[in-house]
Amino acid sequence: MSDILTIRSLTKGFSRKIRNLSGEDENEQYWIIKDLTLNVAKGKIIAIIGGNGVGKTTLFNIISGFLKADSGTVLFHPDGESHNLTAMPPHKIAGLGIGRMFQDNHIFPEMSVLDNMLVADASHAGEKPFFNLLRGRKVKKEEEQRIQKAKAVINGIFQNDTSFAEIFDLYAGNLSYGQQRLLGLARLFMRDYSLLLLDEPTAGVNPEVIKQIKILIRKFAEKRETVLLIEHNLEVVEDIADFCCYMAQGRITLMGTPEDVINNEEVRRSYIGL
Repeated sequence: MSDILTIRSLTKGFSRKIRNLSGEDENEQYWIIKDLTLNVAKGKIIAIIGGNGVGKTTLFNIISGFLKADSGTVLFHPDGESHNLTAMPPHKIAGLGIGRMFQDNHIFPEMSVLDNMLVADASHAGEKPFFNLLRGRKVKKEEEQRIQKAKAVINGIFQNDTSFAEIFDLYAGNLSYGQQRLLGLARLFMRDYSLLLLDEPTAGVNPEVIKQIKILIRKFAEKRETVLLIEHNLEVVEDIADFCCYMAQGRITLMGTPEDVINNEEVRRSYIGL
């Protein structure tokens, strides 16, 4: 089994000024990630569980380029060639094939559902207006193809739910929270990502929407895309994940099948509270 992501000795700390017992100001260092190592298998669904503040979202921010690690390496191997992500900006990391869904829905509320889908597409025909003016007919055809692609994505992933097909022209901000969450996931189908980072995809939504989210995540896996997700709903983890990582004190302290990790005595005592 080959790996798509290799993380070695990753460390990230934050500092703050405090006043010590002598009344002097000094910097206090807090390590949110400390010497973290992780191999992510290609084409699998891997869940990361652990308490709040152990560094899960910080890890995602480092992988996707929104934070820089203090030390360590993050290597991405989508096609056999290794890319060092450690000092790479977010837009270049996304261009290599890493998609990200944040804790918030990260959509454009004042844009329509359709326009939200089109913005997520890899083509950027609207960014060169003068050039496009000279090839107007071709641009118009390409735009129509993008629209049909967006509609096909929606219709393909929500086959048993016609509600999305009927709201293309609605502002995304007028959707329910669960629908916005689904839209955020649907947008990821507009590009051919190799690795998806999903930060708490089922948080705050009702059981019916959770069912749809699980279907979408499985569809990503069917496309041979790798999914790395942070998830607190252990039923979801047991249902869809191939592997599960337990994160504590800034490290991956345990990795295995969801059943093995969730039933681990230390995990049950310190995280689940049983």
